[in-house]
Amino acid sequence: MSTNDTTASDTTTTGLPAHAPTVWPSVGFTDVDAGIAFLTDVLGFVVTALHRDDDGTVVHAEARRPAGGGVMFGSRGKPGEWGALGASGVYVVAEDVAAVEAIWERARAADGVTVTTPLTARDYDPATFSVSDRDGNLWSVGTYRGE
Repeated sequence: MSTNDTTASDTTTTGLPAHAPTVWPSVGFTDVDAGIAFLTDVLGFVVTALHRDDDGTVVHAEARRPAGGGVMFGSRGKPGEWGALGASGVYVVAEDVAAVEAIWERARAADGVTVTTPLTARDYDPATFSVSDRDGNLWSVGTYRGE
């Protein structure tokens, strides 16, 4: 077994792969609880870390996709450079066309979500779409895994 292989014993208590992503897009939310609902209920992420300070501001949080990848997020407007983070863009790789279609249906029905590109096929991706959340973060979902 190579050092890049994983086994069933290499999982965390969340059932996600033990090897953490090495690139973490970061997203700010003005209403972090609404952002968490969007990440989990619409996009299918699992929140794996959530740290709030004494006044409830989220100073650090992480969410991961069961099939791999993750984002870090926190409260937009908190002190420091990460609180000043503007809108971000994140591409989420779904497992297959059926998964993209399921996420598309949840996204279209979600409050505060604006469709920017409807579900479509591209030369390089048979199913992809883009939406923005209530904070203007752009989320594209598709099956394209890169070259």
